[in-house]
Amino acid sequence: TKDTVHANTEAVESAGLRPMMVDLGALALTRVMARGDLAGREFALVDIGAHVTHFYVLRNNQFLFSRDQAFGGNQLTQDIQRAFNLSPEEAESAKKNQGLPENYDSDVLQPFMETLALEITRALQFFFTSTSHNQVDQVVLAGGCAALPGIDELVAKRAGVATVVANPFAAMQASDRIRPRQLAQDAPMLLIATG
Repeated sequence: TKDTVHANTEAVESAGLRPMMVDLGALALTRVMARGDLAGREFALVDIGAHVTHFYVLRNNQFLFSRDQAFGGNQLTQDIQRAFNLSPEEAESAKKNQGLPENYDSDVLQPFMETLALEITRALQFFFTSTSHNQVDQVVLAGGCAALPGIDELVAKRAGVATVVANPFAAMQASDRIRPRQLAQDAPMLLIATG
């Protein structure tokens, strides 16, 4: 919308920069996903945001289906807050820096990951029942929660579809100044920026 474009333009200008182009996030996603081995294949792209998970099915750079679900990474932060009696800021910091008690994995992280896998499976089933399609070739996970260790295997197991974590830098050569481990961790969150 015009309001979004205006707000983004103001933000860029307030940083002392001059915007040259404004693009829609969904179009940037199609551009970055058109590269690589998914070209010509039908796949689900699951972009797990803080508050909303965007579920898209694409083929040949065309959206076949789009659905938003009110579930995201902030749910994990809230679960951490409740389980360990932390403020929102403390919970977010502990989540990112892995400074949580031993029972975090079993009591908080695993249940969250199961719920996330269930939400993705439900979105796939909704796609299948509301369209003439009955399969996708692959599920691609993006967003902050895509970096959770083992989430791709769990989604693959629950959904019955090959699942990978998005890496828009896979076919790019990285500078020697880039830390590979940090880039791999951040890559699923940078699809729109890369596109």
